[in-house]
Amino acid sequence: MHHHRSTSKGAKPSSGSSKRAASKGRVETGKSGGREGVKNKSRGNSDALSRHDRLNTLKMQRETKREEILYKKRLGAEYDGERPLPPKVVVLIAFHTSADTLSLKRQMLSVCGQSAESVAALPPHTPATMTLPNWAQGPAGCGRPRVLLLDPPRDLMAVLDAAKCADTVLCVLGPHASLEEPSFDALGYKLLTALKSQGLPIVFGAVHGSDEAMASGKKHLQAQKFVTRYFSTELGAETKLYQAQSDEELKVLLRGLASSTPKDLSWRAERGYMLAQEAEYSSADGVLSLRGYARGPGFNCQSLVHLTGHGDFVVESVSTLPDPCPAGASGGSSASTSAPMEGGGERSVDRLQGRPEPDQLRLQPYDPTMEEQTWPTIEEELAAQGARAARRTGVRAALISAPGKESTEASSAGDSMEVVDGEGAGAEDGEASDDDGTPSVAAPSIAETDGEAWDVSSNMTMDVPSSEAVAAEKRRREVLMKRTDEEFEFPDEIDTPLEVPAKARFQKYRGLKSFRTSNWDPYEELPLEYSRIWEFEAFTSTAKYSRQQYAERCAELEGDGVSALYCCIRLRGVQPSVLESQMRGSPFVLSGLFDCEQKVSVIHAHVSRLKDYTEPIKSKQELIMHAGFRRFSAKATFSEIPRKSSAISRKFKFSRYLQQGAQTCASFYAPVVFPPCRLLMSVATSGEPGALAAPELVAGGSVVSVDPKQLIIKRIILTGYPFRTQKAKGVIRFMFFNPSDIRWFKPVELTTKKGLRGHISEPLGTHGYMKCRFSAYIQQDDTVCMHLYKRVYPKWFPPAWGGLASAGPEDA
Repeated sequence: MHHHRSTSKGAKPSSGSSKRAASKGRVETGKSGGREGVKNKSRGNSDALSRHDRLNTLKMQRETKREEILYKKRLGAEYDGERPLPPKVVVLIAFHTSADTLSLKRQMLSVCGQSAESVAALPPHTPATMTLPNWAQGPAGCGRPRVLLLDPPRDLMAVLDAAKCADTVLCVLGPHASLEEPSFDALGYKLLTALKSQGLPIVFGAVHGSDEAMASGKKHLQAQKFVTRYFSTELGAETKLYQAQSDEELKVLLRGLASSTPKDLSWRAERGYMLAQEAEYSSADGVLSLRGYARGPGFNCQSLVHLTGHGDFVVESVSTLPDPCPAGASGGSSASTSAPMEGGGERSVDRLQGRPEPDQLRLQPYDPTMEEQTWPTIEEELAAQGARAARRTGVRAALISAPGKESTEASSAGDSMEVVDGEGAGAEDGEASDDDGTPSVAAPSIAETDGEAWDVSSNMTMDVPSSEAVAAEKRRREVLMKRTDEEFEFPDEIDTPLEVPAKARFQKYRGLKSFRTSNWDPYEELPLEYSRIWEFEAFTSTAKYSRQQYAERCAELEGDGVSALYCCIRLRGVQPSVLESQMRGSPFVLSGLFDCEQKVSVIHAHVSRLKDYTEPIKSKQELIMHAGFRRFSAKATFSEIPRKSSAISRKFKFSRYLQQGAQTCASFYAPVVFPPCRLLMSVATSGEPGALAAPELVAGGSVVSVDPKQLIIKRIILTGYPFRTQKAKGVIRFMFFNPSDIRWFKPVELTTKKGLRGHISEPLGTHGYMKCRFSAYIQQDDTVCMHLYKRVYPKWFPPAWGGLASAGPEDA
């Protein structure tokens, strides 16, 4: 297309002359003496630079706004900027006996303007809130930062509970260190391992303590180098370590705390939680009132809440209170001297009065009509049922007459006998006896003796052991260590009993063509326990919907809820034993529950054993579980995680012990936990006679799924040895001891340790010899194996959700 240029003679010369003049002025000095050309040139560059600066300024503003929103989101505040950020929770943890967290906390309060009288009167392990001065400012647009300082006792449970709500963990070390005396003592290393397994927020280090022993500056510098080396080795070279002896050093530390951005912890990101700064209990109506800063979405009366270590409760009311440490205050104020609970500007946000309570149903109702409808007509079946009823009656009588440890052991033995059902005279596999028939001592259970069903407390006591009990415990550990070594060297190999026919002893087992690809119906012959638990049709979708519903409930409350506000949460139906069992000096930790998280199902977690713990950990042994904000006792069943998954059925091979150096799947009955969620496993050690049971961490991992259909398959291997061989034929002995057993197991395929496959042809004689044919020449020194499989289930343990240890599936 042809385009005609303008033919206007007046506009063309002026336009051209102006362009030429502009070009001449920028390139040449011209008639104006050169200054005009320089001036025009600089003006053109100035315009270009100013545009570039404007773009950079807008980009920086966007990044600043984005950081501000993320900062508020991580602290649980609103995005509109109208609501101040809650105080940043800073937990001071002493990793050595020479570290003084109380002195450091008081000195930090004093530097920030607290009066000497209030600082000296502050008791240990008490939360203290303060507003940082002007010289310690946080990110732009977030106002004057506030911090909540907490120094929990040097106890594993107390430290883990405090770290659940922490935005920053301040590792306090002593000023002394050497090759012989590390900066972390034995308990400090255990606390650090537990915190890493649970998930650490932002971490800082502080060196604080008495340095009177340092006689010279040279020794002080040498000790300082050792402290820095130990700290960087355990927590990384990028983690900041501050000296916190003088006031100037403390100011640098406080500036670092104020400018740090909280880190997202996925397991607590979308649920409301609160570190209670004060608690008040009304014994008349059983109401526990907790107040503190709500974090995350907040709380509402339509959702249940969980009190760490004590169970699930119903929220009676949610109300806001005047902030004891306002964001605009010039100085800090201690939370221990705040206003009393009643009155003083309390505003109700949500009340349960007049509305139905949230669903608290844990188990499905027991329906005996859903059991298999077969009328026993054989005398043996009637006799077996009568014996089972007599054993159950005897166990219950023992519970009533002698409550405590003895009755608990009796109940464990009774439960193990009830599920035998044709397994022979032993007990359940992996619980009260092994396949070799040798009994083992069950771990002591935690059961309430007042007739009420409540969740487990974190404080467990052990009786003073006698000399006989100590000797028996020593023998038990020696047997367990020997079995652990045998299990590692000869996995799944057992001996056929002589006094019981093999077809009766192993009647629940079957042979499989391939363990990985053979089909196994997950709904085949389910136990009675599976009629009481819950199964999810779409677990991932249910978890997503429950999180969204919880956030919507909190946001629909008056004033957009209580997120990031100082509030009071009142719980109904709280027993007096909750306050009595709470560890002294450890604050209550409250967290919201999503829908369905109170229901019981089968939880699966992938865990790894810690290298520091050397005692055997047996499958179905009682352990203390730390799943997110929950803490309860359970009996986990361990299994090997399959490397390759099959489209037909994915099977997990049962493990008798939690072995070192491999990731293992732990399955147990417990209230539902939505992933992602960290899981820690600990055991209660006896320690010194008469002392409190000190829990020790043994494994750590994370919850991966909630699925009752997951197949846990136990494998046993029966072994025999060639007596006479001829090419691919052979006579095998010592696998069975009577011809009827050989005929019963004839369809099962045989394998050898040298890779051959074979099958049983016929029995030979009356002493268990059998003729076999193999896929190749069989050698005299080979070992013939028969692999048998059966499905196992987790151990039924009602204390995991607040029930009695003696309650069976039909009674829970």
